[in-house]
Amino acid sequence: MLELIVARVIALLHERENKTYTANMSELSAGLTKTVYLHHAQLSLLLPDLAFIQSLAAYDSGNPAVATLLEAWAYGVRLRLMVHRQLLTALPLRELCRLPVSVVDHLEIPVHMAAGGSISYANVVLFHDCWLLIERETFITPLARDVMENQNIKLIRRE
Repeated sequence: MLELIVARVIALLHERENKTYTANMSELSAGLTKTVYLHHAQLSLLLPDLAFIQSLAAYDSGNPAVATLLEAWAYGVRLRLMVHRQLLTALPLRELCRLPVSVVDHLEIPVHMAAGGSISYANVVLFHDCWLLIERETFITPLARDVMENQNIKLIRRE
C-alpha cells in the first residue's frame, strides 16, 4: 500500500515538473489559486510592464502581482518573464540577476543577463541564439566576442 502511495506522489511530481501556467498581469494582480502552484512548476508571465518589473526587483509586496509571485516562489514555482524587446535595455539588471527568473523576449528568444564587470569565454560558451544583457561599462574579452559571434549571441548594453 505504501509503495502505491509513493509511486503516485512521484508520478504527480513528474507531471507537475513539465507543466507551465501562463498568466497575464490582470490575472496575477487578482491572485492565483493554490491549485496553480500545486499543479504547475513554472509560471509564464506575458509582457509585464516596466513598473511591475521594477516592483518585482524591489520585492514590493504591496503590489498585488508581486505578492502573488512571492507566494508562487514559496511553493517552488519558477518564473519565466516574456518581456518586449524594447524594454530589455531598461530592465533592472543587477536586481533581476538575483531573482529566480528566466527571461525571454516577445519572440521567445532567451535573454541571459550578466551583471559582472567583465564577460569571458566561460560566461558565454554555453549560450546559443540568444540575447546577452549587460551593463554599459562591462568589458568583453576578445575570446568571448568570438564565441558570441559564432554562436549568434546578440549583445544588449543596458542604458
